[in-house]
Amino acid sequence: MVLWSLLMSLLLGVELPIQGSLSSRLLFRIDGKDSSRLSWFSNAGSLVFAPEISEQMEAKLGFTLRADRFPKLSSGTELSTADRLEPVTLLLDEAYIRLYNPVPNMSVTIGRQKVHWGSADAVNPTDNFTTPDYSDPLTWDARRPVWMAHLGYSPVSAFGLEFGVKPIFEPAINPPASWYQPKILPTETELRAGLVNQLIQAGYDSLTAQQIAGQFKIKVQENVRLPGTGFKDFTWGGRVKTHFAGLDLALSGLRGYDFLPATLASTSTDFNTQELDLLITEFFPPRTVLGAELATNLAGVGLWAEAGYSFYNDSLLKDELSVIAGLDYSIAGFYLNLQYLHGDFPLARLQLARLKEFLLGAVERRFVGDRLLIRLGGVLDIKKRSFGLMPAVTFTPFSGLELELTGLVFSGSANSAFAPLNKIREIGGGVKYRF
Repeated sequence: MVLWSLLMSLLLGVELPIQGSLSSRLLFRIDGKDSSRLSWFSNAGSLVFAPEISEQMEAKLGFTLRADRFPKLSSGTELSTADRLEPVTLLLDEAYIRLYNPVPNMSVTIGRQKVHWGSADAVNPTDNFTTPDYSDPLTWDARRPVWMAHLGYSPVSAFGLEFGVKPIFEPAINPPASWYQPKILPTETELRAGLVNQLIQAGYDSLTAQQIAGQFKIKVQENVRLPGTGFKDFTWGGRVKTHFAGLDLALSGLRGYDFLPATLASTSTDFNTQELDLLITEFFPPRTVLGAELATNLAGVGLWAEAGYSFYNDSLLKDELSVIAGLDYSIAGFYLNLQYLHGDFPLARLQLARLKEFLLGAVERRFVGDRLLIRLGGVLDIKKRSFGLMPAVTFTPFSGLELELTGLVFSGSANSAFAPLNKIREIGGGVKYRF
C-alpha cells in the first residue's frame, strides 16, 4: 500500500518530500604494536519518502543500504561472488500508512514503524515493542522499526491512550563478530575438562580420568527457537498517559518476549560408546511487562523515573524488576546527565552471571556558536567497578554536515559486567551528511 501511495502521488502530482543521509564511520582497536586493527566500520545511505497525501492521511517509506561487514572467502571460487567480497545489507526502515481522525482525536498506523515508550535516556525498561539494534558499538539506544498496527486516542490534550499489536517477532541485532562475539558455546577442551572432573568425582584418579576422557567423541549442537506466528504468539500491549501539575505520567502493559535469547544446556554421556553430546537450546522467553513512567522539571532540573516488572511464563526464569531514574541540568554552558539503573545494560546483557547495578552519565559543552560539541559519556558497574567511557568531539562546519572524532575504552576484571570487553581501547571517526 505504501508503494502504491508513492506511485499515485507521482502520477497525480502530489508533493513528495525526500530526506536522506550518507555516513561513513570506523573504529580502530589499539592493542599492541602488531595487534592493532580496524575493528568496526559502517558505510550507510538512507532515503525517506514522505508523500503529503491529505490532512487525514500520511505515509512514509524508508530504506537504508549498509555495508558494515568485512569480506569473507572460504574458497578461491568465491572471488566471482560479489556479495562475499562486498557484503551490503538492504534494510527496510519505517514503511507505514497513518490515518488521522477516523474517529475524532484518533490516529491509526499500520506498517513498519517505531513506537517509543519510556521517559529515561538510553535504557527504557518499558520500551518493548521495537527491536534493539546493538550493531553500532557507539550507539547504545538504537532501535529498528517493526511490523505492527498502532492506535492512538487523545480525547483531551492532557490524556492519551495507545494500543499496539505486533504479529512478527524480530530479535535484537548484536554487534558484528569482528568487534565483539559473546561466548555461548563451550569449547571441546572445556567439555573434556568437565568430563575429567566428573570421572574424578566417580572415583578415578586424575591420570586415568584424563586418559578415559581423551578417548571420548564430543559433539556440540545448537538449537535456536524463535516465537511462532500464531495469534497466541503475537506481541500486544497498551499504554495510558497523562499530564497534570507539571508531571508527565504513564502506565503500560505488554505481553511479548525478551529480545535476546536465554539458554538451556543438556548433556548426554554414554560410557559404552564413549560419546558426549551437548545440546544448547536458545529461546526467547515470553513475558508480561507492567510499566510506569514519570517525568518533570523542578527548578530547571529535569527529573525522570521509569520501571518495568517482567513476569516470565517460563518457570526456569525468575520474575524481575528493572528501574532507571535520572536527572539532567545545564549550568555555565555545560550539560550534565546522570542516571541510576537497576537492570540490564546492553553490552553486559549476555553475561552468564548478569550484574544489574549501573551508573550512566554524560557531560557536554558546545563551543563556536554551537558548531563544536565536546562530550564525555560513560557507564559504571557499581558492584565490580568495571566501566566504559566514550569521549566524542563533533564539529558541524555547516548545516547538514557532521565530522566526528570518538574513542571507546572499557575496563573490567573477571566476573564483572564488562569483563569480555576488558582492555578495549579504540579510536574512531566519521562523517555524516543529512539532506
